[in-house]
Amino acid sequence: MTLLFTLSEFKTFLELEIQLGSYTLSVLDGLVMFAVLFATQLVLWVLIRLVNRWMKKREVELGKRFTIKRLIRTLVYIIGWVIALQTIGIDLTILLTGSAALLVGVGIGLQGFFNDVISGFVMLFEGGLRVGDTVEVEGGVARVERIDLRSTRVVNRRGELLVLPNGQVLGQTVKNLSQGLEHTRVDVAIQVAYGSEVALVEGLLLQAAAEVPGVARDQETRVLLRDFADNGLRFELRFWTEDAWLRDITAAEVRVVIERKLREAGVVIPLPQRVLHWASPPASAS
Repeated sequence: MTLLFTLSEFKTFLELEIQLGSYTLSVLDGLVMFAVLFATQLVLWVLIRLVNRWMKKREVELGKRFTIKRLIRTLVYIIGWVIALQTIGIDLTILLTGSAALLVGVGIGLQGFFNDVISGFVMLFEGGLRVGDTVEVEGGVARVERIDLRSTRVVNRRGELLVLPNGQVLGQTVKNLSQGLEHTRVDVAIQVAYGSEVALVEGLLLQAAAEVPGVARDQETRVLLRDFADNGLRFELRFWTEDAWLRDITAAEVRVVIERKLREAGVVIPLPQRVLHWASPPASAS
């Protein structure tokens, strides 16, 4: 008798109802909805583990791993919520029809957001930009730290974090220094005074490049006589470096060695010169 009374009370408890607008939600409906969402979370956990194992075997790039997991998470949650709402008797068609005007307004306001999200998919699956790449952006060199669905995060040499909308990144020309050739070419310009021996200057520049550790040894280093400038002969030293992130530092080290070698060899780096002509004042009429 006590057990039947307890079961009867439990059944009455499950039949308790809460009015939510035009919908009536019972305790049983809430429990069913909770069970569906719990099952959704369990399915998502299993899928993520399987996908992580698969991507690790295939050596999928980190940015693509993040995007794939985000997509799976979003799809599973959408499916889980749809099933949960339909299980408790909520007609999603009526909800979507009744909120059509609201959805249109939200869609117009989120045009930029959707543009960034679509651009993020394009960037990640095309492979033009990857996590860890060194790029030229915002007038400087930065390293890609993370590619999200809406934005790309890069860190410049000053340690500053830049969050760039994916639409902006995809809509402009971004020079990727990490893809393409394995080495990055660096050009260093130098000017010496007229009368300097060209062969001597070329030899000194090549020696300077050879002494700096950051210069690639398996690539050709060349010296070009670029121009007969106003104040002297303009040379250009072209060399290659394996680390694009440190190319400015390597170039600075090469310039230091160049200055020392030219000074030791007596080669003059000219200062800008200007010739002024003074006109004589007109003779006064006598």
